[in-house]
Amino acid sequence: MDQTSLTPVDRARTLADTVLAPAAERVDRNAIIPTTHLAALADAGLFGILGPLSAGGSDLSAHETRRVIAAIAGGCGATFFVWVQHHGVVRALCGSQNTYLRDSYLAPLCAGQVIAGVAFAHARRIGPAAVRATRVAGGWQFDGFAPWTTSWGIAQQFVIVGESDAGELIWVMIDGKTTTGITPRHLALPVLAATETVALEFNGFVAADAEVMTMIDAHEWRVADRLSSSIGQTAALGVAERAVSLLAPSIECGDGNDLDVDEARAVLLEHLNGCWADDDQMVSEMSAPINDRETWIRKASLHRARCLELARTATTMLLAASGGGGLDLSHPAQRLAREAMFYVIQAQTTDGRSATLHELTS
Repeated sequence: MDQTSLTPVDRARTLADTVLAPAAERVDRNAIIPTTHLAALADAGLFGILGPLSAGGSDLSAHETRRVIAAIAGGCGATFFVWVQHHGVVRALCGSQNTYLRDSYLAPLCAGQVIAGVAFAHARRIGPAAVRATRVAGGWQFDGFAPWTTSWGIAQQFVIVGESDAGELIWVMIDGKTTTGITPRHLALPVLAATETVALEFNGFVAADAEVMTMIDAHEWRVADRLSSSIGQTAALGVAERAVSLLAPSIECGDGNDLDVDEARAVLLEHLNGCWADDDQMVSEMSAPINDRETWIRKASLHRARCLELARTATTMLLAASGGGGLDLSHPAQRLAREAMFYVIQAQTTDGRSATLHELTS
C-alpha cells in the first residue's frame, strides 16, 4: 500500500499492526530494540510529527499526535519509548534560538535520519539541582546525577539539562557517543529493558556554547511543565486498545466450555470511547487560556489516572481470558500488563500520583 495516501494516524496504526506488534514479545526480551523498527518508523514519516512542514515534518495537531502516540505504544512499548523521546528534542529545537543547531539537525531529525534522546526528568525536582550547570570559558560544565535517561547508546544526538546557580535550565545538544565526563549506569527494569535506559553521572562534563539549545528560567519552565504533564500522553490508551483487540469473541478453555468475552469487550470499548472523548475535550481546553490552573490540573490528572486504570483493567481482563498461557514470555498479555504498570510512573508528577491513588481508592 502507498503510505503517502494514508494519514499519519493510519500509517501509525498500520505499522503497529504489521511490524511492531508481531515482534513485540521478541523485542521485549532483546538487549536493544532493532534498528529495523526505527527505520520502519522513519519510512512511515513518523519521526517528524511535531516538526514544521518547512523541515519535512508533519506539524500534526495535538489531537492527531495523541492518536499516533497511542497507536505506536499499542504496537511495541520498547520501540515506542525510544521513539517518543525523540519528539521532545524536535519540539525544543523548533523553539531554539540556536540557528546552527536548527539548520544542522531539524530536518534530519524530522526524517528519522538522526535519532535523538533527552535527559530532563530530574529538572522537575524542586530543591538542590540534581544536575548543576556551571559557566566556564566557552561553555557550561555539568556535574550531578540524572536518574532516568532513555535511548543512551541508541540516539545519535542527546539533549541534557542542568540548572545554573542563577536558576536557569541550560539545555544542550551533544553527541550521543560522548563518554568524557559522563558515566552511564545500567538500570535493571522489569519492562522496556531494550530501551537502553540508564542513570547518568556527570563529572566535569563540558558542553560548548555552540551546543546550547536554549536557556529558560527554571521556575517558569516548571510551571509550564506541571500544566502540560498533568494530562500525560496516551500510551496507556494504546495499551488498552491492543488488549481489547486481542480479546477474541470466544475462547476455548480446554474443559469442554467456551469463555464468552463479549460483555468484557463491550465494557472496555465503552470506557475507551469515554476516555478518548475526555481526552479530546481536555486537549481542546489546553489550546485556550486556562483561568483556574489548579482546578484544570486536578481534572487533567484525574483523566490521566482513569486512562491508567483502564489500561490496568484491560490487560488484567486479557490475562484472565488467556489463562496460564498468558504469563508465558511469548504471550502479549503479560507484556501488555507490565507496560500498563510502567505508565503509572512514567513522567509522573505529584499531581498525577495523588490522582492515581485517589482513583484506585474511590
